[in-house]
Amino acid sequence: MVPEADLNSIARAEATPVQARKALLAAFGNPSPELLRDTYLVLRSWAWKALDQRRRDPELRDWCDILAAASSSMALNGQPGLAERLTALGELLAESIAVSEALSVHEVTKRQHVVAALEFLERRGGQVNRADIAKHLSLGQANLTRVLNLMSAAGLVDRTTLGKEAVFSLSRAGFEARHA
Repeated sequence: MVPEADLNSIARAEATPVQARKALLAAFGNPSPELLRDTYLVLRSWAWKALDQRRRDPELRDWCDILAAASSSMALNGQPGLAERLTALGELLAESIAVSEALSVHEVTKRQHVVAALEFLERRGGQVNRADIAKHLSLGQANLTRVLNLMSAAGLVDRTTLGKEAVFSLSRAGFEARHA
């Protein structure tokens, strides 16, 4: 039986990779369909928190390995659907790692339109809708998407949706980049 606190600590993103491996080994050592489903939900919750927080720390590689191992274990325990889902979560995490390695905040702020967009966001109280950014920068949709995706990937802005409208907010990293 897996101690519930161990799986819960993973779901809350409080477990280290070492602790997570230990809890997952116990879960996969005596699996039931319910426990495998709970294990998937725990790992999905952890992945969401890591992606939502835009984690860029070196520990993410360990978590990528954990997701890959859990996917293999799910497949071996007759849960191919859950295995595929864990593989997809691992791919998203790997993409996050690749973006963080490829694009530093410093490099992104050297790109055309980025500083102007950051300045505009700051002047407008830190939150602006997509249409206003496009108008201010005089950019078409494709170029605006490229700039905003770049800024978002670097953690300079956060994107939310209000109804059908996309709203971008200056993140802490964006504010710090403006004042560096």
